[in-house]
Amino acid sequence: MSGLIGAMNTALSGIEAFEAGINTVSENLTNAATPGYAVETVNLSTAVANANQPGTGVETPQIARAADGFVAGVLRTANSAGAAATVMSTSLSNISNALQDDGDVQSAMNQFFTDVAALAADPTSGGAQQTVLSDAQNVAGSFQSAAGSITQTMTGAVTALGQNVTAANNLLGQLKIINQDLQASPNDPTLEDQQEAALNSLASLLPVNVLPQSDGAVIVASGGTVLLDQSGVKSLSLTGGTGAEPPSITAGAADTAVTLTATDGQIGANIASWNAGAAANQSLGTLASVFAANVNTSQAEGLTSAGAPGAALFAVPSPSVAPAAGNTGTASLTAQITNAGQVPTDGGPFTLSYSAANGWSATDQASGTLYPVTVNGGTLAFAGMTLNVSGAPASGDQFAVNPAPGAAAAISVAATNPDQIAAADPYVASPGTLQANGSVVDNNAGQLTAGNDTVTSTPAAGAAVVPANYYGQTLQITFTSSSAYNVETTANPPTVVASGSLSGGNGTIAVAYPAGAASGNYWQLPISGTPAAGDTLTLQPGGPSSGSNATRMAAIWTSPGTSSQGTLQTAAVGLNTSLGANAQEAATLATSSASQVTAATTSLQTISGVSPDQQAVLLANYQQSYQAAAQVIAAANTMFNSLLSAVQ
Repeated sequence: MSGLIGAMNTALSGIEAFEAGINTVSENLTNAATPGYAVETVNLSTAVANANQPGTGVETPQIARAADGFVAGVLRTANSAGAAATVMSTSLSNISNALQDDGDVQSAMNQFFTDVAALAADPTSGGAQQTVLSDAQNVAGSFQSAAGSITQTMTGAVTALGQNVTAANNLLGQLKIINQDLQASPNDPTLEDQQEAALNSLASLLPVNVLPQSDGAVIVASGGTVLLDQSGVKSLSLTGGTGAEPPSITAGAADTAVTLTATDGQIGANIASWNAGAAANQSLGTLASVFAANVNTSQAEGLTSAGAPGAALFAVPSPSVAPAAGNTGTASLTAQITNAGQVPTDGGPFTLSYSAANGWSATDQASGTLYPVTVNGGTLAFAGMTLNVSGAPASGDQFAVNPAPGAAAAISVAATNPDQIAAADPYVASPGTLQANGSVVDNNAGQLTAGNDTVTSTPAAGAAVVPANYYGQTLQITFTSSSAYNVETTANPPTVVASGSLSGGNGTIAVAYPAGAASGNYWQLPISGTPAAGDTLTLQPGGPSSGSNATRMAAIWTSPGTSSQGTLQTAAVGLNTSLGANAQEAATLATSSASQVTAATTSLQTISGVSPDQQAVLLANYQQSYQAAAQVIAAANTMFNSLLSAVQ
């Protein structure tokens, strides 16, 4: 009887084991698509009552997950990089597209200068003046639109960061609970599946370093910062992202910094997206300031159709100077752009530092470039800016200098009427003497010709230089011999304000501009010929028919020296190209990263994925084994009943 009962017990243990196998196959097929799920197998072993004795059936089945910690870690790393690449591709594409459509700054500026050239050819046209003013409004609107789109991308990045941090903290909380449950049920496959799914989701938000424990629990860190250990969760916090303060992530009550790069999950990518937007807006703002400075200087170099000096056509914020919180000196600084062609197109901002031993130094925060600082009394100059210093700096003091704070968003058109455009030259030269009625009568005995005027910062050698305080007055050039001449006022008696002479039949008159945007420049006129003593050349303020200053203004677009990249056009094209290249590079990286995620997923699936075909084979085997064990019990039952019948 004991042998019969032993056979039944052995068969029963088999039925239980094969039933567990069938249930495991069902579990595998049901959860084949569940994130984090690893295929489970039933480990069967022979039950032995005593050593060197036949087996007594099957031990209680053990369910095991088919997992590989290394391959799972590779997938988490790929997920982190892939999620980051997707975010960066979208953000950089949005930033690049901001300079298109309504924010197409390059096209707007090109049209402005094209229509200024048309005005120069027909300076008396009110329609041409109105077109230029409308173009100016369009340029300002394009800058504002582009800046607004970039700012929207930055705002979106901060919003996403808030959501990312909340999601990460929720996942860390889930992992904490799973750790606690694993302490009660070590290496429970279902808990480990949940753990793997949570870790994969967390890895898409930021890099995850996992340290497994003996009971299946994990310690989680990101870089060198522990986020989850036996003591609990070190919750993430978001700071910054408003104004000029970049967003950053800290962990735990101690606010430990979590340092992330653009490839470190959605959180790292969103921080990098905000920074990319800030850099793009700074460059765009610098382009706006450089453009406005060039045009406003050109305005100041000419006259309106009414003969008034040209006022600023565009308004932009002045450079800002902010002292560091730890400064101990009393120095206060103000800044202005004085040479737009020397302002770096990235716009900094700059860190201006003072050292008692080495004096002043300036560093471009964007590029790290060190700029020499010229000191002249209480004035500093670097990178196209001039700064006035009041008070005394202390060694170690620092100042943040921004040449274009929010300039793209804030640029506006200062002119309100088309006739405020300064298309006219400051002077028109006419051979002859000014008459009381304002006409010029040419009674010259010799030949005297005026060439094409220019504006320069350095007069030609030997030029007769007229001081700025005479700018705007009618002047007369009177030859005292066939080569020597005086530049005089037209008062009676005249005042000689400068003298010069022809050399080889050529000479130059240079009139200094007064204080204002054109200060430091000179209106310059070449003269030539074979004059006789007593011959005159009259310089009168330009009238409505003069368009030479508009010609110079139109040339700003393609003239060397109007930007630190050479021309203003080069700077605009360069910004567009740079942002477009960044977007294309990010798109390429996103495609490559997606392929790496696919490859890592395939590798893990090879180890822990559910194969329907394999499960079908296992199911058939388990079913056949189950049926065989059931037959053993049936046979034993028949034998048992036969024995009972025999003894009755």
